Amino acid sequence: MLAALIAAAIRRCGAVVAAALVLCLYAGWQLAHTGLDIFPEFAPKQVVIHTEAPGLTAEQVERRLTQPIEAALGGLLGLTALRSESIAGLSVVTVQFDDQTDLYRARQQVSERLASLALPPGASPPVQVPLASSSATILTFGLTGADLMRLRDWVDWTLVPRLRAVPGVADVNVFGEGRRQLQIQPDPERLIRFGLGLNALLSQLEQALSRHGLGFIETPNQRLELLLELDRDLPKRLGRLALVSASGVLTLDQVARIHWAPAPAISAAQIQGERGLQLMVIGQYGADTLTVSRAVEAALAEFAPLLAKQGIRLHLPLFRPADYIERALSNLGAHLLVGAGLVVAVLYAFLFDCKSALVSALAIPLSLLTAAWVLVAFGVKLNLMVLGGLAIALGEVADDAIIDVENIFRRLKENQTLPRPRPRAQVVLEASLEVRSSVVYASFIVALAFLPLLTLEGVAGRLFAPLGWAYIAAILASLGVALTVTPALGFLLLAKGQSAPSPLACWLQARYAAGSAWILRHPSVSLAVAWLACLAALASLPQFRGRFLPNLREGHFIVHTTSLPGTSLEASLHLGKQLTQAFLDLPQVISVAQWAGRAERGADTYGSHYSEYEVRLKPLSGKEQQQTLNALKQILNRFPGLTFEANTFLVERVDETLSGYPAPIVIHLYGPDLAELDRLAQRVAELIRPLPGVDAVRIRAQSSWPQLRIEPRVEALTLWGVSPAALGKVLAACYQGWPLGETYQGNRSFPIALILPPKRRATPAALDELPIQTPSGTLLPLKQLAAIRQTEGRYNVLHRSAQRVQTVTVSASGDTDRLLSRIKREVQRQIDFPPGYYPEFTGAAVEQGQARRALIANALLAGGGGLILIYLALGSLRHTLLTLVNLPFALAGGVAAAWLQGGVLSLGSLVGFVTLFGITVRNAIMLITHYRHLVEHQGLPWNQTTAVQGALDRLPAVLMTALVTALAMLPIALASDNPGREIMGPMAGIVVGGLMSSTCLTLLLLPQLMLRFGRFPSQKRNC
Repeated sequence: MLAALIAAAIRRCGAVVAAALVLCLYAGWQLAHTGLDIFPEFAPKQVVIHTEAPGLTAEQVERRLTQPIEAALGGLLGLTALRSESIAGLSVVTVQFDDQTDLYRARQQVSERLASLALPPGASPPVQVPLASSSATILTFGLTGADLMRLRDWVDWTLVPRLRAVPGVADVNVFGEGRRQLQIQPDPERLIRFGLGLNALLSQLEQALSRHGLGFIETPNQRLELLLELDRDLPKRLGRLALVSASGVLTLDQVARIHWAPAPAISAAQIQGERGLQLMVIGQYGADTLTVSRAVEAALAEFAPLLAKQGIRLHLPLFRPADYIERALSNLGAHLLVGAGLVVAVLYAFLFDCKSALVSALAIPLSLLTAAWVLVAFGVKLNLMVLGGLAIALGEVADDAIIDVENIFRRLKENQTLPRPRPRAQVVLEASLEVRSSVVYASFIVALAFLPLLTLEGVAGRLFAPLGWAYIAAILASLGVALTVTPALGFLLLAKGQSAPSPLACWLQARYAAGSAWILRHPSVSLAVAWLACLAALASLPQFRGRFLPNLREGHFIVHTTSLPGTSLEASLHLGKQLTQAFLDLPQVISVAQWAGRAERGADTYGSHYSEYEVRLKPLSGKEQQQTLNALKQILNRFPGLTFEANTFLVERVDETLSGYPAPIVIHLYGPDLAELDRLAQRVAELIRPLPGVDAVRIRAQSSWPQLRIEPRVEALTLWGVSPAALGKVLAACYQGWPLGETYQGNRSFPIALILPPKRRATPAALDELPIQTPSGTLLPLKQLAAIRQTEGRYNVLHRSAQRVQTVTVSASGDTDRLLSRIKREVQRQIDFPPGYYPEFTGAAVEQGQARRALIANALLAGGGGLILIYLALGSLRHTLLTLVNLPFALAGGVAAAWLQGGVLSLGSLVGFVTLFGITVRNAIMLITHYRHLVEHQGLPWNQTTAVQGALDRLPAVLMTALVTALAMLPIALASDNPGREIMGPMAGIVVGGLMSSTCLTLLLLPQLMLRFGRFPSQKRNC
């Protein structure tokens, strides 16, 4: 069938070339209109549920909200994990499903379960957070330069709705103060003077401000709707509202101030040290970052003239993930140009013919464009991993064409020396068929070597599977090109095969003939040196450090800081100004923005003691970015009592996806009693901190949160006829605001709330004197009805699988794999866990170990399939086993390359080792099949002369394929610490090193091994 395909391509060469050109143009047009993302969707399919319950403590939220929600969600189809966090006033439950689950159906299941759930009074209905992409953040920017309340109005009612209308935007989180309220701020001293309690004031205001539909009047001719107008000049009207007190009728403005004021803030932000608002644009599930980012920037550009007139400064961007994509594209584009240039140079140097080099080089764009188009057609989204797979395949896709072109060119030259040259179509066909077996089987073996990538599970599988698909698609596309387009172009362009011999090839063949003769005379020495190199490489493997992913050079860092529990927003911002100035003093830093607390609709559960800093850098190399990170950490270490973490965004998102926290090692401690869990966590943390390689250890569920505990005096409440609920309602109104209704300005609505003035809310002593009115009209201070004392409570309560859990996270700069093993040993050896308590180790280090074991196991299976293909290609079990000698020598070169790149093995490095098998056996197959052709078809005896002649015949092709593959990957390998190359660089370096060492084996030692152990039938066999 393949012979017929090649023959048809030669007969219809014009049509084949025209079809290839049309395919290239169409694929290029399609790809130009395709979006591009950073990574594939690496997060598991999950649903996040928010439930607000203002005024409840973390323990109350756990018992009254989180536990009922977790119970309702148990048993969902496809459920794989359930975790939650309860903080004061908020429950966040995350439900994870397996990869085969339809996410929209899962959300429907969750909605059905939650619809029948009965929650306590005062709790808002559970809300599912908008579905977002794995990387989530599309763009972060800031606004400063105006009154915060006026700025927040414009953001909430104009900017955010416009940005949500941009295709691909899921939500916009706003950090900062200034949410406008019409506040009624009572004066407790005036209330006491007029004999009116806060509870009585609240009750009368609720009655006065309640709104109802009024109906209509039906006349014989028309219907008139009734409208009670309250919103016009509402503050003044509210001031004249009548109240009934013990001293008679009074107006509201006699006991309270009514004015527009900001609501109590749960977050604050500053940009370059100036108070403002910070907005984080969240991308939809499946949206590509680059397209959405540019659309959001276009929408913001519409507002630029308006912002300038109003004196509002737009800080854009503070964080832009698309920058990393664009820099990575630029770097990969430069790599493709450099690699393609090197490939063309190598081809010309060996073939010494422009047309032959052109035919071989054309396989690169044809194969890569075809592969990318096929991937997009099958629903694979383009991202940096897909582009990385295509970039790594750059050298490989030309190999099949090189083998074919070199053989066609050589056979055409030989044909010209015959007395009666045969038809060139027949020569081209026979030359293509001669290498058909090695080309087809070698391509399938290379593709098979990447199959283990497609079997990885979890985050590793979601990240690396697109790379594997892209590489396999490129290899198969190159095979198709080699079987169709290359013979057609060879027939059209290499008509006579006339060209002067390549000086480089002649020089190399002469040196190789002399060197191979010496090696054949001294087999023991060469084999001993080779095996010593292999043993040294194997012995050094345990010394490598391990990481799940290498450091990504995104040109941006996220710095998390945590102050003492209970630190106020103002204190966090004061500290933030000092840190911001210190960061800006670094010459590499462009901008610094800080937000503290949490956004209203955000998925985070941070308190006022927590801050996050967006540190944007100038364009820097990978080494310079690492130096900047070290400088940031040195600055942070100068602030005592400050716990911090600093990392790049994508590495942090991967860590959070793996364990829920931005740390590579996470230890979960399970058990029923929170105090015992705290004790065990402290013990684990003390055990880990002194270990070498540990940067920071944090206990995530904090138990020292300052509280004012108000305990009702039951006897006093009973005596005066006041209920505990009335006390709770008054306290909620005074300190967080009690909603009394809404007022409208055009299409904007603003809440009306009763709340104490800011100065009184900031004074704990004022709590004692709050006036409470009894049913008999007596005013009593709160301290007579309740005992008030300062205590400590929990900031948050964590659950995993509906069990209480305390979590310890470990940030490490060294070998996380080895550190995790030591932590496990120390914890299990030195800590005695009571019955019902046990640890669980998770994080990137655990995922790396699981992925490594799965990759090796699947690689062994793929290796078995590769051996079958090699046997089919060679037709001899003896020869098949001889090709396996490549493996230790390829491993030696890969190990040497890994040491040159820093001695760190990431998951990408492991992929490089696994794929070496398929890449390095190609040349061995090509050489052995040529030996068989010489013996079986040309009738040469199998001896040293034939072995040297066959090696000399294949020397240009072997060196060309090896050099083309190596030089195409070399730019990635040499600059692996730069944007876009961090994951593929270690892989490319290992492949280059392994290819070099295995090529030396193929050319220098394989002929010797074939002479000693190879066998060929003496009779001529037809293929």
